[in-house]
Amino acid sequence: MLVLTFGTGVLDAATYLGLHGVFTANMTGNVIFIGLGLAGFETQVLLRAGLALAGFMAGAVVVGRAARGRTVHQHADVFSSWTLVVVSLVITAMAVLLSAGDLSARGLDAVTAVISAAMGAQAVAARRVGVPDVPTVVVTSAIVGLSADHRWSGRTHDRAVLLRRAGAVASMLVGAMVGALLLRMHIGAGVGTSALLLLVVGLHGLVAARRARAAG
Repeated sequence: MLVLTFGTGVLDAATYLGLHGVFTANMTGNVIFIGLGLAGFETQVLLRAGLALAGFMAGAVVVGRAARGRTVHQHADVFSSWTLVVVSLVITAMAVLLSAGDLSARGLDAVTAVISAAMGAQAVAARRVGVPDVPTVVVTSAIVGLSADHRWSGRTHDRAVLLRRAGAVASMLVGAMVGALLLRMHIGAGVGTSALLLLVVGLHGLVAARRARAAG
């Protein structure tokens, strides 16, 4: 899950800086942008933020509906793993489009919507097999838990839980740094890196599922 969180940081940094100020995974930011746009501020990103939010929700709805009735066995979920593989291929295709040349404004809008839809699908897949305290799209809850349960707050908590929360925050932070640095090469580099990470996690999940079935 930390790999997915890192990949989200890479992708959101690349798309925020390279797609005119919208996120493709962090929908909290896009909701704020939409609110600002409706109030007359940041109107230039209103449409694209709306497309990103709509795409994310559409991807989540499709995968959420397809996942109904499918059970998860010991964090080895074939459906979720295949979903991550498909998502990685979709994002790879978008990386190729972005790397091929300058896209029109409508082309960038379409790419934004497609990547966001893919990340909505990824969020549902990760949620099915997620590790507690390790979110893959936003880390606000991890920061709250890390702060509230730290010894400085007068409470004690399982050290492993605190480490997972800290790992989630650090993964997102470092991922964003890497995504911003890759943008110096090209936006396609950051998007493609995120796709590669998704593919690795998806394939790892398929291997784990096969081993779980073989073990009985």
